[in-house]
Formats: sequence, C-alpha cells, structure tokens
Amino acid sequence: MSQQNSDGQISAVRAFNRFYTRKLGVLDQQLLKSPFSLSEARVLYEIATLENPAAKEIGIELGLDPGYLSRIVQSFDDSGLINRKPLPSDRRQHQLNLTAKRAPSLRQAQSQFT
Repeated sequence: MSQQNSDGQISAVRAFNRFYTRKLGVLDQQLLKSPFSLSEARVLYEIATLENPAAKEIGIELGLDPGYLSRIVQSFDDSGLINRKPLPSDRRQHQLNLTAKRAPSLRQAQSQFT
C-alpha cells in the first residue's frame, strides 16, 4: 500500500469518526483516566496534528460551538498547554500551537485516539 493511499484512508476514517462523534453527541463526555473531556482531548489532538491550525478551523472540523471551543482554548492557554497568536489576516482569529509543557497531556490525549 502506498503512503499516499494510506494517508487518504486515514483521513477518510478520521472524517467518519468526526462525523459520528458529532451525531452521537459524545464530545461532552469525560474520557476514562483522563483530565480531559472528549472534546478537550480532540481539540488538543487537532492542535498537535494540524499544521498551525486556527481555532475556527478546529471548531468547524469538530462541529463544536464557538463559545464552547473558546472556553476550551482559554483553559488550555491558562494551563500553559498552548500558545495563541492572532492571525495577521483576521486578528479576531488565533493560530494555536502546543507548548513544551503539553508533552504529558498530549501523550495522554494521543493514547485515546491511536
């Protein structure tokens, strides 16, 4: 199987999972043995795997309410897990990046999705 084909299949499975996660409404449930809700873990995972994502992009991808996403992002920022940088094209939107402090939290979130 080629890398390109494999990447396409992975993307298709992730899209499927995101679609049904939204439909089933499970993004508000707490993950077992995790300090994060499923929504928080998904946001953390998306920040880690996307290249310089904007908060709005993550919210659209996961189907999260903008206010709820804003509270998650603020919590991560307050905890030192992420840095926020206003986008030059629209200073109301922020580019999100993980900090060095995020390593244990990221490993925990990734273990839920891999």
